[in-house]
Amino acid sequence: MSKRSISMRTISIRRVLLLSIIGITTLVLLVASAFSYRAGLQEAGELFDAKLAHSSRVLMSLVDEPMADLALNANGDPATDPMVIRVWRGPSEGVGEALAKPGGHAYETKLAFQVRDARGTVLLRSDSGPSRPLAPLKAGFADLVIDGEHWRTFTLKSSTDRWYQSGELSAIREEIAEEIAFGTLLPLLAAVPLLALFVWLAVNWASRSLLRVSDAVEQRAPERLAPIELERAPREVQGILTAVNGLLDRLDKALARERRFTADAAHELRTPIAALKVHAYNLRQSANDDERGHSQRHLDAGILRMERLVAQLLALSRIESGAMPAAYRPVDLVALAQRHERDYAALSNGDGKRIVLIAEPATVLGDELTIDALLRNLLDNAMRYTPPGGTIAIRVGRVGDRALLVIEDSGPGIPEDARQRVFNRFHRELGTGVEGSGLGLSIVAQALHQHRGEIVLDASPTLGGLRATVTLPAL
Repeated sequence: MSKRSISMRTISIRRVLLLSIIGITTLVLLVASAFSYRAGLQEAGELFDAKLAHSSRVLMSLVDEPMADLALNANGDPATDPMVIRVWRGPSEGVGEALAKPGGHAYETKLAFQVRDARGTVLLRSDSGPSRPLAPLKAGFADLVIDGEHWRTFTLKSSTDRWYQSGELSAIREEIAEEIAFGTLLPLLAAVPLLALFVWLAVNWASRSLLRVSDAVEQRAPERLAPIELERAPREVQGILTAVNGLLDRLDKALARERRFTADAAHELRTPIAALKVHAYNLRQSANDDERGHSQRHLDAGILRMERLVAQLLALSRIESGAMPAAYRPVDLVALAQRHERDYAALSNGDGKRIVLIAEPATVLGDELTIDALLRNLLDNAMRYTPPGGTIAIRVGRVGDRALLVIEDSGPGIPEDARQRVFNRFHRELGTGVEGSGLGLSIVAQALHQHRGEIVLDASPTLGGLRATVTLPAL
């Protein structure tokens, strides 16, 4: 499968990082911008309110005293028409020149002033405001609708009982406030593409080491199972590479074991196959019934030996490969021993061999087939090396937290200096006069290794032959 097809079917960490970082950052910026926009509107409103209040105070300080002279006409009667103030609109300079016009400023006509007496009569007003009262005669801010337009007003009462009111159209306030808020918002939004570019560059730079590691694994030859170097690998993938190195090491050992097993099996099968061919040839060339019967017996014995050898090779291959169930189960050693006792008693062929079983409850946690192979090979060795009329003793029990399995026989035993060698694959002691494949005790050793068990071979103090003592973790 090509790298392109793999990348199309799997999730790209780089793409996920880019999309998640850019997406989250954009979302955070948008939320921050929304708060900034809201804060800008609030700050602008407060500034305009302060300006409105300041305008009322300035108006009062400028015109409160002169209003005493303006309140009476030439005949000494109160004025009936308010005085209209026209504000000079000269050219502006400096900040805000885009809104400055020959007649004044674009925002200037949005402001209005009024001065009213204690009865509410308008004494003085600006030409930019309505002719009707701006607000009720109540000190403070107010929001009103006058002639279909929204006004924000501030009313101030002087010591002469005159009311000074300044007003501003809400539209201009909202317009300027939005411009202030957008002024703070636009830089944040403009930073998103630039931030996305820097994130993309950073993620690409950081992922180069991952690409180097993947290229190193992809370009590795199938037969090269050496560990992958961790020196230049990122810290985040060192755990994965350590697990891969462990897998490569186990795979290397498994392949070496399979190669050794194949070589040993080929070597061990060569002689029995050659013997079968000879016996088959002799059977075909037999001149009489005696020769034919002799060759047939040898052929049958060779087939039995071959059958046993192949069965043990398969059992050893299964145990060594680690092809075990996903979970161990409780195994009753007493039940296994009783079943094998009955089977071997039925196959004794009248040779007088006797099997004695002494059993106490003992259960272990493991694979039943493997433990069965362990017990079967120990009993098989004891049966084959025990002479006719001999005795095989099986004892099952428990010592502390260990299950105990002891098999003794009345055979010739094994010399002390050879008790370690008999666990080697295809090893057979010379001079025993018993045919075998040399795999039985090797299977036992592998089974015990998988189940954290131990075996000790020594001389049987009661039967004189070999005693095999096996201990396993008990439930």
